[in-house]
Amino acid sequence: MKATPPADSLASLYKGYHGWLLVWLRQRLDCPHNAADTAQDTFMRLLSAGSYVAPREPRAFLATVARRLLIDRGRRQKLEQAYREALARHVEYLDQAPSPEQMLAALQALEHIARALDLMSVRAREVFILRHLEGLSHAEIAARLNVSTKTVQNHLVQALLHCHAATDPAL
Repeated sequence: MKATPPADSLASLYKGYHGWLLVWLRQRLDCPHNAADTAQDTFMRLLSAGSYVAPREPRAFLATVARRLLIDRGRRQKLEQAYREALARHVEYLDQAPSPEQMLAALQALEHIARALDLMSVRAREVFILRHLEGLSHAEIAARLNVSTKTVQNHLVQALLHCHAATDPAL
């Protein structure tokens, strides 16, 4: 019967069981490089864990730590794969995305409209928002505000003139 190497320190655990752990991992992983990385990560995990307490069953202990690392690696690989797939799905939309210049122009137009909204009468602003942001019809706005549709139309014309003036510096 072969005597088990001592594991009273992390150094002796490494010297006595690194080779065994490497073989154990190679049997479970397709890549010897991944097995070597995982064996190294196992001992790095133990090294960074703080104070070392010698395990009663060093092989079972190392196998448990290595299994947990493999589970973590599997989770990370699934997450990375999901991220790559999400990126691949969105690549087709990149051609349709607005250019930085178009985005800047839209932002500037929105800022002008916001300033124009601030200069409008309260009622004209309210009608504008109900029509263009909430999508209500003239009749729905008139019913909600208890005014005629002609009044709604007048407020919309006033609001649109304010917006046009805000976006056209020549006016």
